[in-house]
Amino acid sequence: MIETNGLVKDYRTVRALDSVSLNVGRGEIFGFFGPNGAGKTTCIKVLCGLTQASGGDASVLGIDVCKNPVWVRDNIAVLSEETRFYEEMTPRRYLNMFGKFMLIKRRDRLARINAVADLADLRGFIDQKIASLSQGQRQRVSLARVLMADAPLLFLDEPFEGIDIIHRKKLREHFRGYVAKGNTIFFTSHNLIEAEHIVDRFAFIHRGKLIACGTAQELKDKYLVPSYILHVSDPQKAKEVLDRGLRLQSIKVIEGQVALTLQRKADAPTISKILVQEGVDLFEMRTTGTMEEVFERTARGDVC
Repeated sequence: MIETNGLVKDYRTVRALDSVSLNVGRGEIFGFFGPNGAGKTTCIKVLCGLTQASGGDASVLGIDVCKNPVWVRDNIAVLSEETRFYEEMTPRRYLNMFGKFMLIKRRDRLARINAVADLADLRGFIDQKIASLSQGQRQRVSLARVLMADAPLLFLDEPFEGIDIIHRKKLREHFRGYVAKGNTIFFTSHNLIEAEHIVDRFAFIHRGKLIACGTAQELKDKYLVPSYILHVSDPQKAKEVLDRGLRLQSIKVIEGQVALTLQRKADAPTISKILVQEGVDLFEMRTTGTMEEVFERTARGDVC
């Protein structure tokens, strides 16, 4: 779906991207994260055919971006921070205009406008002039425009900005249904904790370099301290048998669950074995820590 190899964008003496290599497949939500100035925007502009790379190669939907940038743009939809709107239009008229550009029939167009207005939470201001809307409301109008597109690949920058909890859940369900059909979402955000609810694989970029890529679990296992939360049938017994059978940094029972930190990550598979032997049912075992912590550690070059 998306492949990049050795992308470099030079501006005077500044190298915005340094040998960034990505491979994004169909049917996944791929998260691309990094601090301001890390190179995210440059990379996305290259992939969308908006910026020419000075070296390397990139293909999107099997199309060579460097050779056919217009063809790429005809087959994707992009949500970014828009600075220009038709200020005298209402969101309804604005979406209707883009529906005409997409050659959507009138009856289908009106139905699709209603659907995306619900997803992007536009109902409260869909018939107000765009000139009167806040920046967050404008972002939601842009999101609705992207959701109207029948494209196999979406580039989404902060799609949940300004969206309340109820509509965020609807959006997540919509995105999951969208990729289940073999489509792809290239997702960027500053909120890594929220991203864990939607992203399948994460890529972190820092100072123009790709520093880590993988699922949340893979990256947590690699970069975070081996700490776990256990949901078990008998928390107190589990605490006692694990404390005897493992080399632990700490272990305690918190709100009916066992929280522990191992001295060695290699001992993690032994947890379930000990519990089974002692007749304690293990219902769930999950790694603690967040993707924000993963990014902080990768950016510093730390490895467990």
